[in-house]
Amino acid sequence: MNKRENIYSLRGFSKVFKFTVSQTMKNSAYRLSLIIFVALVTLTAPLQYFMARNSMGVAQVAFETNFEKLTATKVTLVNNTDIPFAVSDVADSTIGENAGKIGNLDVVFADTSDADSVVNALKEDEMAIVIGKNAAGYAIDTVESNGSKIPPSELSGVLGRFKSAFEDARLKAANLTSNDIATISSGISGSSTYSEEDYYAEENKTVSEGAYMTYAVAFSIIVMIVISMSTSFITASVTEEKQSKLVESLLVSVRPMALLLGKIIGMMAYVVSIIVLGFIGSKLSNFVLTAAVGKEALASVHGTFDFAIFFSFGIGGFIIMIASLIVGFLSFSLLGGLFGSACVKPEDNQSATGTVMMLVMLGYMGSIFGGIADSNMVNLGLSLIPPFSFFTTPVMFVTGRIQFWTLGLSLGIQVLLLAGLLILSAKTYRNLLLSDSSTPKLAAIFKMAKG
Repeated sequence: MNKRENIYSLRGFSKVFKFTVSQTMKNSAYRLSLIIFVALVTLTAPLQYFMARNSMGVAQVAFETNFEKLTATKVTLVNNTDIPFAVSDVADSTIGENAGKIGNLDVVFADTSDADSVVNALKEDEMAIVIGKNAAGYAIDTVESNGSKIPPSELSGVLGRFKSAFEDARLKAANLTSNDIATISSGISGSSTYSEEDYYAEENKTVSEGAYMTYAVAFSIIVMIVISMSTSFITASVTEEKQSKLVESLLVSVRPMALLLGKIIGMMAYVVSIIVLGFIGSKLSNFVLTAAVGKEALASVHGTFDFAIFFSFGIGGFIIMIASLIVGFLSFSLLGGLFGSACVKPEDNQSATGTVMMLVMLGYMGSIFGGIADSNMVNLGLSLIPPFSFFTTPVMFVTGRIQFWTLGLSLGIQVLLLAGLLILSAKTYRNLLLSDSSTPKLAAIFKMAKG
């Protein structure tokens, strides 16, 4: 080794970069990963929409059921509770003390003593609603005849109508006024007592808790995917070259830092292509879905997970998120390269990859915890401490959780960590690659750098 050689030299960087990109795209596993990931991101919006619509279908069926065109002709109510429930509470019109109509559907209130005979006498176009009470509370169910021709959607629609009416009757029985019932139905949200300072801090947040959680999860997933895909490739590639002795030939014409950074930046190009294609795919699917169902219908049930988060907070938010993502990517990639260069046996690679992935999962889980807790103290701690800060800081800032000085301090810490890893890599990478000794511990790597 030439002792006058600049340990930070990047001679041969372009060759390694081009080789890494070409090898990545030639690898069938990585091509398949690209296709699968882009397809998943592209189809996420339609899948979320139709899954949400399906889950909402049962709740909305009572409002969507056309009672003028039902297969069922008669519904008989059996009320086995002490809650007063009159025909007028559920029917659109009454045709007697115990009878009424909902559209073309006859509604009959039966004496509770006739419950068994009512059920046994049901015809194929008739149904019964049975309301009872047990230890857990009230229960309301539909009953149909064995040869019933009534579609399940109609049964659910009629049941929904009676459940809503019975809930109102139950509240009225508690001597509540219609205004009281409306107030209760509207729901209420609350939190713990605020100090004056905390109150104004909460009021000044630019994004609500629910929306913040969505943004936090979306960004942390993107960071986790980007880092996981790159570091595993870099660690495996470095280990393979070292074990095959190919690295000894490479180091003749390529400087150690050029070899490492060429792999990292080459892998970044692959990841960027995934992000760009995924963003384009998600935008196309959202455009088609919006045109098909309408913007309002889509917004009512659909919280999109796509790369649009980078463009949701203006050019400033875009720059902050991308900068943090790049710093995080480079930091974890350098760490993966270092651990990979210290591997001697094939089984060492699993340990090296596992160590990096443990840090990635730690940062990801921290971002989820921070999104749930959403307190000033937790947000401050997570935004300043790596690896959590790589996953949390940008979203916390653009949603008003942390101030500008906290963002600057966090990015400063991240850049210092990256610079430290660069220096550590420059001082030890060549020796680690050429070493045949057992896998050195992190402390040994620092000792090697100091020496």
